[in-house]
Amino acid sequence: MGNGVINIVIVVLISVCIMIYILWKNSRKMDEAIKLTSQQRNLVKQDERALKLCRAIRILNPNVTAGVDYVIRQDPPAQEPYIAEWMADTSRPTEEEINSALLEISDVHHEDKYAAMRRADYPSVEEQLDAAYQARQGNDAKQLEVDEKILRVKEQYPKGNGCI
Repeated sequence: MGNGVINIVIVVLISVCIMIYILWKNSRKMDEAIKLTSQQRNLVKQDERALKLCRAIRILNPNVTAGVDYVIRQDPPAQEPYIAEWMADTSRPTEEEINSALLEISDVHHEDKYAAMRRADYPSVEEQLDAAYQARQGNDAKQLEVDEKILRVKEQYPKGNGCI
């Protein structure tokens, strides 16, 4: 019986060591991800050109985030920022697509157009109020439909620069 207990203790110790190693590796990966995101945030805050590149990428793919899905670099400060690494599952935007999005951003009325596109696709206030009334009466089908429509608009036209 003594050998059986020792074997169990050894197995438990080995399991604990493996779990500690896995936690340590994951914490290192998390630390590296936090540092990368922080570096991207600082670059975007300090350099207007990096912010514009980030916004252009956001126009092309609203679901990606700098420091998580891609990395922007700017080797010497005089050089234009560029995409150094693309880690997202989606395809990397081409230079032509980025340049086109940068032109769109440089348009003075870009934010107004963007907000207008959001407003145009949202369900009307009357439709939302009617759906809310029907939901309070026990029929939430229309409310679910309106909520789904709003969610699609928010995904298609996210607010904020979305860079970090």
